[in-house]
Amino acid sequence: MVGKDKKTKYPLERENIRYENPEKYYTFADAEIGYGKFSKVTVATSKTDGSKWAAKIIYFDDESVKYAIREYDNMNNEKFKAMAHKGLIKMKEAYMVRKYLILILDYVEGKTLLDHFGNKASISEEDVAAVIRELCEILDTLHDQNFVHLDIRPTNIRFINSRNISLLDYNSARHIPNKKAGGVVDVIGDTEFCAPEMLSFDNVVPASDMWSVAVITYIMLSGISPFFNEDEDKVISSVQTVKWKFDDVAFENVSKEAQSFIKSCLIRAPENRLTAKTALNHAWLSEALSTKRKQKNLTGIKDAILETDARLLSEETEEYVEASFVFRTFEEEEFESPEEDSDEE
Repeated sequence: MVGKDKKTKYPLERENIRYENPEKYYTFADAEIGYGKFSKVTVATSKTDGSKWAAKIIYFDDESVKYAIREYDNMNNEKFKAMAHKGLIKMKEAYMVRKYLILILDYVEGKTLLDHFGNKASISEEDVAAVIRELCEILDTLHDQNFVHLDIRPTNIRFINSRNISLLDYNSARHIPNKKAGGVVDVIGDTEFCAPEMLSFDNVVPASDMWSVAVITYIMLSGISPFFNEDEDKVISSVQTVKWKFDDVAFENVSKEAQSFIKSCLIRAPENRLTAKTALNHAWLSEALSTKRKQKNLTGIKDAILETDARLLSEETEEYVEASFVFRTFEEEEFESPEEDSDEE
């Protein structure tokens, strides 16, 4: 528990956050393994036993600290901690220093979703269905406990091994007491993957995640995105009016069952979409169609998958906020970044 004499030093308080420099206990790698608009993720190696963890370092200021703490609050929730699905990463501990919240998380070493698929020797519908089935199982676990993720996109899905995936990044997640009524969110993720109700700031529900699952399924089957446009306003308009189609060439050899799965999620009214639970019973994901899925080779899409992956990564980099990532505790002087040399005399 933080002592009373220190209460005024911290921008916010949580009983289980450690207000000290994590570099006392971990060595942080310079290289990034992931990043967001206000954060970066790197490998943290324990100085005690050499174990490796993912360290998510979140920059905050006086205004944004209330957003920075959300991921901690989600992962520290007792219901979240009790969920046992291997595809949900867990938090070991958290530290707060000046300007940064550092979450020490399970380390998932594998490639991100599209990087993995773009580098496979071959891709079949069975490969795609296996990932989508596991993603729906993860979401079913979350939704059963009234959590919605709300930021499902390829860069937030990483392979644990050659077959199994993990769903990352719970900063946008919400715990909604009433799943049917839902709740309003004040921050949205990548519009290309957001459900219409998110872009309209209407109530989100578990089915909001299933819209994102359908967009990812479309990309994995074709290499292209149903809503991508360089004009962001057109992306928002297309999502809100549910204006999309199956590309004639890309989906020429994709099964009708796979197309049905996508169409059953890309529906304007959330209550009419597949849920994570009902999706697991959809014909496309059934064991009965396993042989048919294996015979459906998705030839010629790997280059398109890698191009989409590169585009999504570049878009994330464009939004990245530069920061020093130098840790100073609240007992130390605040670190001041060196000013750039001026060209003026």
